[in-house]
Amino acid sequence: MKYKMEILDYYSQKSGTQTSLLVTLFSTIFMICALTSKEFSFHEFESIGSISLIIEFIYGTVVSFLILKNREDYLHLTPFLMLNWLIGCFSLNVFIPVFQHLPVWVYVTTFVFCITNFFLYQNDIKSPRAYLFYFVNGATFWIIFYFALFLIPVLPYSFIGILALGIGFYGMVPAIILVIHLLTVIFHLPKNRPYYLSFSAGFSIVLVGFLIFTAGLVIESKKIAQIAKINSFNSNTDLPAYISVSQNIKPNFFNEILLKKGLVYINIDNFFSFDRFNSFSKQQFNGTKIHNPFISIAYLVCDDLGLDNDDKINILKSNFDKRLETEEQLWNGDDLFTKKIKEDVKVYPEARLAYTEITMDIACTEDARGDEEAIYSFQLPEGSVATSLSLWVNGMERKGVLTTKEKAKKAYNQIVGVEYRDPSLMQWKEGNKVVVRVFPVNKRTPRKFKCGFTTPLKVEDSQMKYQSLSIKGPNISNAETISRIQITGNSAVETSKNFEFEKGFYMNQSKGLDDWEATMPLNKINHNSFVWKGKIYTVNEIPKTVIPFTPSEIILDLNSNWTTKQIESFVNLDQQNIYVFENGQKKQINKENFKAIQLDFEDSQYTLLPLYKLAKNSLVITKLGTFSANFEELEESDYLKKIKSGTKQKNIKVINISGDINPFWQTAKEQKYVDYFQSSLATCLKMINKHQFPVYKTDQNSVNIEPSQVSIRENTQDNNSKSNGPNHIYRMYAFGKVLEEQVKIQNDTLANNQYVELAKDANIVTPISSLIVLETDEDYKNNGIEKNVNTLGNASINNDGAVPEPHEWLLIIIGTATLYFYYRKTKKQTV
Repeated sequence: MKYKMEILDYYSQKSGTQTSLLVTLFSTIFMICALTSKEFSFHEFESIGSISLIIEFIYGTVVSFLILKNREDYLHLTPFLMLNWLIGCFSLNVFIPVFQHLPVWVYVTTFVFCITNFFLYQNDIKSPRAYLFYFVNGATFWIIFYFALFLIPVLPYSFIGILALGIGFYGMVPAIILVIHLLTVIFHLPKNRPYYLSFSAGFSIVLVGFLIFTAGLVIESKKIAQIAKINSFNSNTDLPAYISVSQNIKPNFFNEILLKKGLVYINIDNFFSFDRFNSFSKQQFNGTKIHNPFISIAYLVCDDLGLDNDDKINILKSNFDKRLETEEQLWNGDDLFTKKIKEDVKVYPEARLAYTEITMDIACTEDARGDEEAIYSFQLPEGSVATSLSLWVNGMERKGVLTTKEKAKKAYNQIVGVEYRDPSLMQWKEGNKVVVRVFPVNKRTPRKFKCGFTTPLKVEDSQMKYQSLSIKGPNISNAETISRIQITGNSAVETSKNFEFEKGFYMNQSKGLDDWEATMPLNKINHNSFVWKGKIYTVNEIPKTVIPFTPSEIILDLNSNWTTKQIESFVNLDQQNIYVFENGQKKQINKENFKAIQLDFEDSQYTLLPLYKLAKNSLVITKLGTFSANFEELEESDYLKKIKSGTKQKNIKVINISGDINPFWQTAKEQKYVDYFQSSLATCLKMINKHQFPVYKTDQNSVNIEPSQVSIRENTQDNNSKSNGPNHIYRMYAFGKVLEEQVKIQNDTLANNQYVELAKDANIVTPISSLIVLETDEDYKNNGIEKNVNTLGNASINNDGAVPEPHEWLLIIIGTATLYFYYRKTKKQTV
């Protein structure tokens, strides 16, 4: 502290210091105002930056003249001159945006460099603590290098621009500062070796870190470019070209940066061409664009990936789970954050299901301007279905209305994109995912929405497991979260998160949203049932049986997840018909060649088997991971068209020896393209040797919920039929029916209408239906959306039992009316 005060006294005694401080203060204020106005679109106030430019022009001219005329008396003003020159550069950048989307840390680094200059450009005061300032100055000096290098193409135009009130001079400022500082470092610092070493250490550490980072990017870029080149000779045109790259990219830090080139991170290709400044364009990828100097320079030495922006986006979706970032966004959402989360879970052990209600409070940062759109993604456990949506409008909860996905999307786009009013939309997405949109959110009007999900409890050995939902959205990590679990019945529960038992509930308070699970002992099926509209829906044990099955061929779906021992265990079977598919061609695998073949798949993250090329009654053995391209992303490809037209009739069986499943196989399983079974390696080998395959029996009136090992059957209600289970039973049944008939629904208008009505009846979000909340009843009418009548309606944590039948409603109304008139009559007699 003493050293800092000495420096302050040193400068305060020098001529011109007070004037320089005042100029710096006012210029900084005007620059910050201009930058803030630009950032938050207050365009009418951006011109305030011109005041800073005028001040800097006058100050810079005078001080430069004084230093050149009398170096000894005014050399101490050099740090002020550098600082004010850079303030002028940033002010000019508001009007002529050469540097776009600079992150805050770049401004901070530049400011720190300028401040530490005050310790370098004086010789009178010495202190051991000065080493730190020289070190920091060396570490931050690289930002001036970057600015100077970046502006090389601008220098010819800067000379011309000097004629226009000296504005062009600012294009040369970084280069001038670079020369001045280098000369100072070269001729002054060596006189004081410790200071010189401190400066060099700071500069070297940043340089070494940058070189290591760049080397990592270069290595990965060469790998990707090589994959693209090799696969350009692939004759398989059924799949999009980017798939071969996607299949061989292992998600990591460097690959994500490479794929975000031009989408998130601004690149400066064609470096020594002025045309590169036209490359700043908004791509189809949500999120703030970033001009990161480290990354921009590193891109210059990386190989061209040979991928266009659409290819990169598709790979980010499939390999890095960036599907939320690629959702259509009508309004910006950069300033949003999740303020509060309420996670309410009700578990029904006897029905082997749970209902989860998530309530979110969304807010905007204080410096946000205008309306913004919030988008949340909910990754659901297998077999789960979205069953409720609410949005608070003017302090009142408005519940969602279920309609076709087309009507819901059209209404949302109309109201958000044209009318700028209050809607919320919940949509089903492939891969057990649901997306919720809320508009508008601004700093004056924070929003609150609630959504509910019915999920099966996953049966594992002798336990049932509830898995929390995985949620992505605006800045969830700092939200105040309260979680509650309630269990119907007397089942004991153990949780991976620290819940405390309070007043009949398990409670937890935390920050953000953790992944957690709750386990309970496996209950015997108690035939829970729910009665609805003359039908009874009953929960039973899933009818599982083993059928004789001798595969015509065994296909090993190899990828990097397989171990050598696992492959060896299959080739050691007494089988001659074991194959792999490599580059779309079938190849026999045996004891002699399996190790060589495994090497060909060591970088394969997932595969897309040409199921339509398999022989009838084939058996596929796979070991899946968690990511892949999905059906939606392959919609336009010949591959998916052939899958849809040439797979179901082949009676293909699939055994997955992993506990994971990726989006592609999840959809293939749901839409019944194959008979799918998950097991251990030992069980799989045993079934092959015994020529058996396990199947879950089903028929037209039942739906199997495999994760919970139950079947829900529909029967006609009789006099003995009673509801003793939650209405979620019927919702799960309806969702299963819609998923089973997806292919039929897509090609048959009559079937589509039939299953839309089923979805409305159960109030479930499916591939053909969505939930939407509009501000007024008139909005529903104007968009052709009818409110659902005589349906289950939105699920609720507090209302899960049987709903009265129409004739029961009539009896309730008559009974209530009778009691009312009896009360009125009795009251009159009393009076």
